[in-house]
Amino acid sequence: MLKRHYFIGNFNLTLKKLDCVDTEIIHQIKDVLKLKEKEEVVLGDGLGKAAIAEIEKMDKKEINFAVKTFLPNPENNKKIVLYVALLKRDSFEWLLQKATEVGVSEIIPIISERTIKMGMNEKRWQKIIKEAAEQSQSLFLPQLLPVQTLKDALKNKKGTAIFFDLDGESIKKVKIKDPTISLFVGPEGGWTEKEIEMSKEANAEFINLGQSILRAETAATVAAYLAKNLF
Repeated sequence: MLKRHYFIGNFNLTLKKLDCVDTEIIHQIKDVLKLKEKEEVVLGDGLGKAAIAEIEKMDKKEINFAVKTFLPNPENNKKIVLYVALLKRDSFEWLLQKATEVGVSEIIPIISERTIKMGMNEKRWQKIIKEAAEQSQSLFLPQLLPVQTLKDALKNKKGTAIFFDLDGESIKKVKIKDPTISLFVGPEGGWTEKEIEMSKEANAEFINLGQSILRAETAATVAAYLAKNLF
């Protein structure tokens, strides 16, 4: 199957003809990829729809597309909400990229007792998520929600809540039928006893990913993949 370049934008895919004035997308198509008229790309709205479209005309300010055919909807409709403690900049940005690639629906940074303080660059984070969604050709652009405390996150959790901790149940025994799963991954120093008790009171399930000590960003990526595809 031919792999076409994929772009996510504010596209109204109910139309047969689309006009794109997004300067970043125009720059990518015209100057970086050097695509030509009559070539095909995939356009996605980030909300679950994507279509193969032909470049009809383009200049420095606008690209005109003709929609040809729609891509099929994914069979896996499981919703994964990832609550993850803020990490150092490079680690957190890597996590945003990989979590998007494996198909999470929402990412909510949380502040825990052992969270490493860091500056937050939401504009850059959104750009990383968008590029990762395009690279993996995801039909859905994950939502990046505002930072929450663990206490608030537990109040706002959706579906089945799972906490990852070395003392949790073996992942081999996990069987979850709920279509929505909230994953909680702590900071490098792990959860405190107070946080574990708070989470148990909120009826969270505790699961371990094996006896290896994983970095927080690795644990979050592995957990998200397993929850999306195997739980």
